Amino acid sequence: MKIIKTYLLLAVFFASHLLAFGELTKDELKQFKRSLEIGGVRDSTWKDDDRNKYEVLEVYTLQNQDDPSQYDMSRFRIRLIVEVTDSEKKTYLVKFTGKAPEDYEANYRGEDYWDLHIPHGDLGRLKISGYSIEYGLMDGETFVPLAQEEDDSEEMLEREKQGESELFEGKVFLWHYCIFEDSSRGDQQSTKVKIKRVKE
Repeated sequence: MKIIKTYLLLAVFFASHLLAFGELTKDELKQFKRSLEIGGVRDSTWKDDDRNKYEVLEVYTLQNQDDPSQYDMSRFRIRLIVEVTDSEKKTYLVKFTGKAPEDYEANYRGEDYWDLHIPHGDLGRLKISGYSIEYGLMDGETFVPLAQEEDDSEEMLEREKQGESELFEGKVFLWHYCIFEDSSRGDQQSTKVKIKRVKE
């Protein structure tokens, strides 16, 4: 009887961890790697109605337009590490991981836009001086990066390692919108939504 209980406990343990250790098949991973990409990255400066300045990192991602109907889109993650430099040449690191919204338009075109707003605040003028971007999805409890883009990331991460960069303490915001097709008006932009930060 004790042996049977042990086997039952082991069976329950492994069954409960299957989802945590992986749900994606090899074919699904290959499909994602073929169809999912970071289509472009650019930075700009933006002022709100109160004339507060923000540095904005804009990320454009592409994927299969059928993904929302086949997968839980909230499994998709975008991981951003951005370095900003002030007028005194001091560097700060912004780290933000967000998940894709759950609700997508029925005629989604597979085009997503992610805008990370970094406030200048009391630091004066800021400039984006490097970034590392990963876009992928959660396979159980494991993040699988499927597309990556970087600019000066090795130097940026080396400065962090050497203790030359501080963690940015201002409140940053990540906004998302996507493109969908309207039968009467052609391509349209969805409403912008604020993306919540998720724990690593």
